[in-house]
Amino acid sequence: MPGLSTTAMIRRMHIACYDRLVPTKKTDVQIRRVPVALRERLRKRADSKGLSMSQYVIEILTDDLARPTLAEWLAEVGKSPPIDLGGKSGADLVREGRREFGLED
Repeated sequence: MPGLSTTAMIRRMHIACYDRLVPTKKTDVQIRRVPVALRERLRKRADSKGLSMSQYVIEILTDDLARPTLAEWLAEVGKSPPIDLGGKSGADLVREGRREFGLED
C-alpha cells in the first residue's frame, strides 16, 4: 500500500483480518448536512492514520461511547462514601501538597 507507514499498514491489515474473523452484525449510518470543512478534516485525519473515513468515524464513536456521560459519572461518584478531609478544604490540601513538593502558590 503505497504512501502508508508500516504501522498504518499493520493497523489496516489487523482491522481487515478482525472484520473477517469476528462476525458482528453491522448496519449503515448516514449523516446528512456535514459541513465540507469538517468532512475534509475527517478525511485528512483518517488518511494520516491509514484508515478509511468509515473506519475512522467508527473509531471516534467507539472511543466516545467507551467514556461515561457526565450524568453517568456523577451518578457513579455519588455512590462513593464521603471522604473525611480532616476539617480542611480541598484547596487547603492542594496548597499543602504544593508546599511539600516545593511548588508554592
